[in-house]
Amino acid sequence: VNLVNNVPHLEMKKKKRLNIVECGGGPYEIGRQWGEGCRENLQASLTMLYAGLEHGPFRASKATVWDAALAFMTALRNFDPYGFEVLRGQAVGAGMVLEEALALQCSLEIAFNCGKITGLCTSFAAAGKATAGGKAILGQNVDWHPDSTLDLLRVRHDSGIREFVLCLSGNPYYHLSSAGMGNCVNLTLGPLGDMKQQVPLSVTISRAMRQPRIGFALGILRRQARGLGALLLAESSGGMTGLEATADDIELILPERDVLVHANHYETERFKAGDRTPQLIPDTGARAVRMRERIESAYGAIAPETMMGILSDHEGHPNSICRHVDPGKPPELASASRASFVMVPVEGLLYIAAGPPCENEYVEYNL
Repeated sequence: VNLVNNVPHLEMKKKKRLNIVECGGGPYEIGRQWGEGCRENLQASLTMLYAGLEHGPFRASKATVWDAALAFMTALRNFDPYGFEVLRGQAVGAGMVLEEALALQCSLEIAFNCGKITGLCTSFAAAGKATAGGKAILGQNVDWHPDSTLDLLRVRHDSGIREFVLCLSGNPYYHLSSAGMGNCVNLTLGPLGDMKQQVPLSVTISRAMRQPRIGFALGILRRQARGLGALLLAESSGGMTGLEATADDIELILPERDVLVHANHYETERFKAGDRTPQLIPDTGARAVRMRERIESAYGAIAPETMMGILSDHEGHPNSICRHVDPGKPPELASASRASFVMVPVEGLLYIAAGPPCENEYVEYNL
């Protein structure tokens, strides 16, 4: 690695192919196969969750973590019985008790309530006049703790829907579906509210992305997605929609000139007054501006390779689009681009760099 102006330049990128865990059948079987295939990473993610919260400001014990997770149980079962069966199977396959599997799926919400948020992301979606051939392309850098785990599932549901699911620390946040849909997810930090009766974001997204059409997916998200997070959805026909949530409200974001860009701050005007992100994550605005500038410079000719280059951008390093650990922050708040992905829904293609994209090649996965 050569350093020029404190920015890494790699002579040779690493090529890491993620092992695909194949899952199929009914929901319990899908969960069991997921748990068995990802047991080591799921156990490591659980250990990391316990350790992070134990040493956080609330000094949460294992029992406290379980209690916090169980507060989501009823809402989860009522909202998505299918997803609950997946969770039961996952617990058995991974050698966990149900409370532990549930805690992993609620880890973002539990961390929020314990004041232990470290994740950041920069995402995009483009189609129509913005891209080469008009194809929808979407993707993001997944910024989280550098020790967090990655798993890639290829799931075959009994409904006929197939999907790639990229899991971060056991959470199924990122989906590419045979129905021609893909999604991105970013952390947002709105006004503090009671999230204990909310359905975990990972569960809401999973149910939405099992749907046969983007309209059905958006209907689920508009009804249920509350708490933390901004989502971008794109489909093979070129349709795109963004969605921002607070603890008790939601707003859709429409593309501008066939482009959507999101970092960690709210774009919705009426949510900006309560937005805590600019104070806690001051680089969020600069990342979004930089992403838009780079996209504008390639407008009309954007291809997957174009976005791979943009996602490797180091403007503002280390707190750049391609994020690296900031030595000025305490280790427990370390954050880096743990993965980067680009999706082309119409072709069923998912490209993943398993680490900062400046250091890791994108590997192609075909649904």
